Amino acid sequence: MNRLAQSKSPYLRQHAENPVDWYPWGDEALERARREDRPILLSVGYSACHWCHVMAHESFEDAETAALMNQNFINIKVDREERPDIDEIYQKVVLLMGQGGGWPLTVFLTPDHRPFYGGTYFPPVPSYGRPSFRQLLLALTDLWQNRRADVEGQAEQLLEGIRELSAGGQDGDGALVGPGPLKAAATDLLSRIDPEWGGFGRQPKFPNATCLEVLMLQNRVDGTGSDELLLTLEKMWRGGIYDHLRGGFARYAVDREWLVPHFEKMLYDNALLLGLYADASLRWPEHGYLRRVVRETVTYLEADMRGPAGTFYAATDADSEGVEGKYFCWTPAQLEEVLGSRDDAALFAAVYGVDPRGNFEHGMSILHLAQPLAPTAGALGMTEAALEARLAPLRARLLASRYQRVPPLRDDKILTAWNGLLISGLVRAAAAAEQWGEPELRAHWLALATAAARRLLDAHIGAHGEVMRVDTDGVVHTRGYLEDLAFLARACLDLHEATLDLAWQQAAAVLARYALAHHAVSGGVGFYVTADDAERLIERTESQHDSAIPSGLGPMVEVLLRLDLAGVAPAGARAAAEACLQRQGAAVRQPFAFASLIAAAQFAAPEAAHVTLRGASPEAVAGLARTVAAARPAMRARLAVSFEAAEGPPAALVCRAQVCSTPIGQPDALRAALLGEASR
Repeated sequence: MNRLAQSKSPYLRQHAENPVDWYPWGDEALERARREDRPILLSVGYSACHWCHVMAHESFEDAETAALMNQNFINIKVDREERPDIDEIYQKVVLLMGQGGGWPLTVFLTPDHRPFYGGTYFPPVPSYGRPSFRQLLLALTDLWQNRRADVEGQAEQLLEGIRELSAGGQDGDGALVGPGPLKAAATDLLSRIDPEWGGFGRQPKFPNATCLEVLMLQNRVDGTGSDELLLTLEKMWRGGIYDHLRGGFARYAVDREWLVPHFEKMLYDNALLLGLYADASLRWPEHGYLRRVVRETVTYLEADMRGPAGTFYAATDADSEGVEGKYFCWTPAQLEEVLGSRDDAALFAAVYGVDPRGNFEHGMSILHLAQPLAPTAGALGMTEAALEARLAPLRARLLASRYQRVPPLRDDKILTAWNGLLISGLVRAAAAAEQWGEPELRAHWLALATAAARRLLDAHIGAHGEVMRVDTDGVVHTRGYLEDLAFLARACLDLHEATLDLAWQQAAAVLARYALAHHAVSGGVGFYVTADDAERLIERTESQHDSAIPSGLGPMVEVLLRLDLAGVAPAGARAAAEACLQRQGAAVRQPFAFASLIAAAQFAAPEAAHVTLRGASPEAVAGLARTVAAARPAMRARLAVSFEAAEGPPAALVCRAQVCSTPIGQPDALRAALLGEASR
């Protein structure tokens, strides 16, 4: 048992039994490295990371390897989900060394935290074109002990490279506002779509919901990309990356066809995809699978990922009983055993691709829809509805049986940022349900979002307004980052638009004011990941590039612009947002890195609309609010909505480009004002 046994992080506790003399990141480890003049071995990962588990089993659980680590290094473990600031800095080392980045991240530092070598997974024996981990440990020990000048030179080069990477993209070459940058970004992204299987590139395939959102925005303007978007959304749903029994998406697929996932499920993926599919269900209502994905994803999140306080857990692992995917896969014999009918098992196997040879490891099959249900139903001489009616109870029985299996490990920590993403996704799902004509579903999904947001505001905000990042077993800890502030503020604005409760808008404004005071770059031209009084690392990184989730920058700019449109923004909000958009001119040439900022910029466009609903109470303007919600899916431009308490009859003011309408009290007139110049 090492020091990690006392950690709050589930990931760090996974390594508590290692023979490695692990430290968590902190003063004790860093001071010992300085005192003994020993290099630091920094290992960064997360609980649902498959290759993190592989390296742990092969190397960190091996006594001989651990002895080398303990003798020559101060060994520090970091949970990248708790400390994205540390991870973001040292991921750049791997990029500078010509590798792709990712986890596990393995970086070697001088005692003053400067990196001099890095990589990701290292095998126990030379393979994959990489040295063995033990070879690497011996080589770097020799380098440290006998060629210190080389270490110093490499550390300075990497440090300079980190500075250059951090400055990238800030050429100020034109603002992102207006139709041109959005169209250019969408054109670039469309050129990267796989024309046969959807998604970006070949393999592995990540959903990349943030980039798909940019395509959705351009599609609303001129219809561009409908085929590519629908292809991607359908192929992801039909593929093995989607859980056809419970709902929800795995993190990514290792193949071009979306068949074989890395089976871990991340809260952030499902939060982002939930909103995307919800909006798509209104854009293309004729495609019923879009609604289905929304329903099943929320059901999965509520059933498997919701904690007792109303917030949602971070992730589930890929492995169970030491085997990747075992929990999710099936054989024909298992189907027949559970379903009790050879005919039912054969039907299910035919529809969901369960083959005696298997399509995965150990003869197991990943459930997927090799073709849409309609042609399958036709071949069986039945309607699609009849086929679905027969399949639904079979899925339910298999799911009940699956719950009896040993489940993958669940990472039960609550992350503010990821919950903020999910709250926004739930609000978008609730808005879709209202347009589907299902008010009870809307109310339930909105209640889930509201409960999570109330818990975050009640428990994750410190005495001085600082946001905390993590809740582990009810203990809230770890200073939050810009993404925690930004995603929570945006979630509050989304809840304000959905409920017209002014408390949510006020909460967003308070968070925005804190960001401007404590995260803003000098001159208001950007935002740092960490607050001005947070722990100082070798670099105070600016928030810029999107990764698996949006950076804090794009959503923060969106929050500032939406608050400004509503007339309740903190002082300097609009100027700070516009300065960010002007400074990041190169973003349009790097849409993968800046998709969230490109999307946020549309709230600064002249055609962006803002509706103020004025009345004695939110209930008084409910009818007008429903008109706005019904018109929204057909609008070309971004729309922000706010409530203003006022005496007199309920009315709406529609504003664009600093010009507002007279008060509108009739739903038909309001719809005409919204859709006049803003619809296709």
